[in-house]
Amino acid sequence: MGIARCLGCLALHHNSAIGPHGHMAVSAMGHHANIIQQFRLGIGRRWLSSISWIPPEGHDTGVTLYNSAIKSKVPLKTIHPGLLTWYSCGPTVYDSAHIGHALSYVKFDIIRRILSRIFGLNVVMVVGITDIDDKIIKRAKELNVNFKEITELHEQEFFADMDRLRVLRPSLAPRVTEYVPHIISFVQGIIDRKLAYAVNDGSVYFDTKAYGRYGKMSPLDESLDMRGAGIKKSARDFALWKGAKGGEPSWDSPWGRGRPGWHIECSAMASHILGTQLDLHSGGIDLLFPHHENEEAQCCGYHGCHQWCNYWIHTGHLHTKGTEKMSKSLSNTIGIQALLEQHSVNTFRLFCLLSHYRNKVEYTQMSMAQAKAHLRRIRSFLHDAYAYINGQLKCAPLDEAGLKQKLVETRFKVKRSLADDFDTVRALDAVLDLINLGNKELQKKPQSTSLSRSAGTMVAVCSYIHYLMEDVFGIHFPSVSDASNLSLESGGRLSQVMNSVVDLRQQVRAFALLQDEDSMKQVLTPDEKKAKRKERIPLLKACDNLRDNLLKSGLHIKDHHGSTSWSIAEESVESASFEKPLFIFTYRGELKYLHTNIHIQKSREELQ
Repeated sequence: MGIARCLGCLALHHNSAIGPHGHMAVSAMGHHANIIQQFRLGIGRRWLSSISWIPPEGHDTGVTLYNSAIKSKVPLKTIHPGLLTWYSCGPTVYDSAHIGHALSYVKFDIIRRILSRIFGLNVVMVVGITDIDDKIIKRAKELNVNFKEITELHEQEFFADMDRLRVLRPSLAPRVTEYVPHIISFVQGIIDRKLAYAVNDGSVYFDTKAYGRYGKMSPLDESLDMRGAGIKKSARDFALWKGAKGGEPSWDSPWGRGRPGWHIECSAMASHILGTQLDLHSGGIDLLFPHHENEEAQCCGYHGCHQWCNYWIHTGHLHTKGTEKMSKSLSNTIGIQALLEQHSVNTFRLFCLLSHYRNKVEYTQMSMAQAKAHLRRIRSFLHDAYAYINGQLKCAPLDEAGLKQKLVETRFKVKRSLADDFDTVRALDAVLDLINLGNKELQKKPQSTSLSRSAGTMVAVCSYIHYLMEDVFGIHFPSVSDASNLSLESGGRLSQVMNSVVDLRQQVRAFALLQDEDSMKQVLTPDEKKAKRKERIPLLKACDNLRDNLLKSGLHIKDHHGSTSWSIAEESVESASFEKPLFIFTYRGELKYLHTNIHIQKSREELQ
């Protein structure tokens, strides 16, 4: 899916200023900061990057983030108090998304939740849908269908996949084909400012030399200036509008029929919806150049400003084998459906938490096993904690003061970590430290028959963990309220039935283990005890079978020292029987049915 190409777009700005003798020059003038870098890569090739970023004089959010445009952490300040405007390029809807796309979208979803639910910002997020593109046109020709049949199907599929991954829906999701008039107006505005030119085939190109500030986001290869440019003035110039070709979708324009270029789509839609300046722009690291470079240049040229977008953030790539990036060209992609047949949504989202959003990530059996282990650890603690709160688990009196102090420290560490460029790794470590202490307290054996319990303190700990994991990180764990709600839906019978089942099972287990009241009164030799336990092994197996069967039904029974508790079970992986929707179209006069996850070449062979 072209999602990787168009996952997110971010922009910053600059002014060119080259320091003497090829050294890094740093100048300060008012609130402007110019950072000049000169590179030499290989013999006879020089790369130049000139970046000037203006720190916004906005409203401090308490967050520091890594701005990809200047490769440095800076304070996040919004244009308007309490409001953050965010644009991210969405999918190019010609094919199904894979887990490389899912990783980026889930990580940005977590950042969005952090900004809104930890730092209280009203996040307005716009995700553009590219529904006209070279790959879409190619796919439509191969299948002999209208391009809209392909784009509508894959757009629906994309959002269905994101819903399953618990990625929050964007505030707006504009489609390129619905904004063609705005794009034409945007291109004309750039031409009017003498920063673009039309050529004989009806195409329009951005004039990078006339703009004069191209190269803000990434080093430029000077050797491009020596290459032939064809119909363009410079090899660096890029298409704003593409002249129509036979058999392709096209729209009327002042330059003849044609369609939008790739980069102009995001600029026009973001500007129309979010205005002349943007707080935040995001995408995969491969979009930094040329896509984001071009977006920034177009918008600065059109709006007549020095800096269109204030902050850029980018996710690292997903790799499968060491340095091998996951991509369709390498035939190493894994579809989202295939992912969810093997792992739960909780597992994948926690996998995303275990690496910084900017880092390269390896998808391996070991990395997913690590995520599952962390999930089991958190869930086991919550299960025991709720059992303690409900009086099902007995232990020695808790160190309430110690737990409360640890909770305060954890909240501080988590917020501090998330404020530091959304460091979910350190935040999760702080939560696991809190869980370690909670487990130690719950595992202390009771020294007497005292009924003393510190339920309030444990409720506070569980409430915080639930809020952070579910509301902020999007990872769902069953809670006391889940059992209560199910009980209410069944007229209160579920809780009564499960409590009776647990009590009966516990009595049977105690009898089988010679720990019931009658057995304890009997005086038996070691051999007699061994013989009786052997006779009662089938009872223990029956108890285990009951536990396993209930787990399949979503009810989890857990045995403790001398007691048993139950809770709602964690979600299971997606059913392998789930079918993606059928793509129905006419081919050679006949109705054909195509599953969306079938490779295009295979589909064509089957249809001939």
